[in-house]
Amino acid sequence: MRTATWLLVSALLAGVSTAGELTLTPSDLYAGFEARKVLLDKEGARLALDGRVFQFGRERQGVVTTDPIDLGPAEGVVGLSAVRRMRSVRIEVRAEVPEGAAIEVEARNGANPLDTSAWSPWRRLDGLAATLDGLAGRCLQVRMTLKATAADKLPALRALVLTPQVEAGTAWTGRLAVVEDKTQRIVRSPIEFHYERPDQKQLAEFRKAARLDAVVAGAKDDFERLVKLMDWVGSVDNVRGTRRERDGRAYAWNIEKVFEIGQDGKPHIHGHCMSYCEVMVTAATALGYVGARHFAICGFREASHEVPEVWVPSLGKWVFFDPSLTQFYFDKKNREPLSLIEMHAVVADTFLKDGEDMHWWCRRDNAEAQARVRVRRTADGQKPIGCRTGPWHYGRPAPKDYDWGWYHGYLAAGFVQMTPRNDFHSRPEANPRQFENYPGYAGYPNWVDAKTPPTRGGHNWFTRRRDFYWTLDQASLRLVEGDEGTLLVELGQSMPFFKAYRLKIDGVEAASPRSPFAWKLKPGRNRIEVAPEDEFGKIGLPSSVTVEYTKEMRP
Repeated sequence: MRTATWLLVSALLAGVSTAGELTLTPSDLYAGFEARKVLLDKEGARLALDGRVFQFGRERQGVVTTDPIDLGPAEGVVGLSAVRRMRSVRIEVRAEVPEGAAIEVEARNGANPLDTSAWSPWRRLDGLAATLDGLAGRCLQVRMTLKATAADKLPALRALVLTPQVEAGTAWTGRLAVVEDKTQRIVRSPIEFHYERPDQKQLAEFRKAARLDAVVAGAKDDFERLVKLMDWVGSVDNVRGTRRERDGRAYAWNIEKVFEIGQDGKPHIHGHCMSYCEVMVTAATALGYVGARHFAICGFREASHEVPEVWVPSLGKWVFFDPSLTQFYFDKKNREPLSLIEMHAVVADTFLKDGEDMHWWCRRDNAEAQARVRVRRTADGQKPIGCRTGPWHYGRPAPKDYDWGWYHGYLAAGFVQMTPRNDFHSRPEANPRQFENYPGYAGYPNWVDAKTPPTRGGHNWFTRRRDFYWTLDQASLRLVEGDEGTLLVELGQSMPFFKAYRLKIDGVEAASPRSPFAWKLKPGRNRIEVAPEDEFGKIGLPSSVTVEYTKEMRP
């Protein structure tokens, strides 16, 4: 991911020294924590402000923020003890800044690259090159804001060069080898998501009234539980025309509005696909799936649809579910269930030729697009995607002759907009009053790529999969050599409503640790495992490392 040249070892033994340059290329910067409204050229040599900021919205800037950068030398998951302290770092942004344009540079610093909560505040640098002194740890994060006043004079980044000054430490005399490394890679997104608590009063009452635990009983894993849940939602009788699902003219993101147990003792869902999506999201959240969220999509023949995605811990990914149609989609080669953006990519790559975009694809009267779809749907083996067709459509048995390669489904995955919250029961004031004015309602994030340009009203666009697909329910760790035979263990996690770490040393459970903590090694093999636990007792995905320590005496 990054290009680094470390001129270390012998130089460190002399006391304070320069530890070499660390260079991040435009490709590295684009892959970092944030790369908003910037474009990377095909060669990966230039990361420029996206000129479309002058067409959509009032924002005339883009933001590039690195992931936390460990400035110390390391071998894999272990930071070496040759550095005792990071004294300063010179930051140089190599860039093109035309007349009227500007690039503002900020930086912050801390000790743990997995957890920035105790890091220093952001500090604005004076210009594109400066030295940051008084470091609080060996890690750094840099934020660059690109601004312009004219579409033909756009600033661009060429490189970020970091030159740390370090104070020498004492290298170990013993040998340390990593035997096994099973650390989770935590991916964070610049999109802030607001999660609903599964014990929120309305959700807890819904879970009990709808007997959701019985609905998912007998499933062998979490994915099967969610499929059972989706099929149950799709089986619920659909009632339309009552407008019960609305607060005045606005759609109500409220389970008590869209779902009811009728006088006949049977459940009913009021409304359209939006309501089925709301019931799925609320049900998944009530059962402890913290990643449930809404998407609005619009695609082939102007078909629009409201669908959810849920983070599936056992698969380590987000998966698209369609409770209205009781369908999910999968890769035909490996049978892996797909996310919405993965499905969108299949549509764009299969049906759009060079020079065509989603505006062309979504036209209702596009005879050429319809002809291409007809060819691909003539036999199941020719379809570019796999589909698990479920038993229900909007509360009715699914038609046996339903042509999933023509109606709704994956073909609607053209323009995509995500709702960055599912906490509408505890925060009803956050209800997007203009929900149906797609795209762009509530300023929610839109997906943009080479074949999916921004749309009118959709000014808040994102271009990278990590923006939409962060990871959840994980613990990770980083090891740093301390005193001889001792590793300092730094911890991080991505679990909403996190409570504590579950720690095992050599298979024996230990008290929940604070980060960092000292792990005293014994000669031979040593194993550490850490998992996150949330407030509701759920255990997330663990990370583990096994090292072998050979103690040697100085001559």
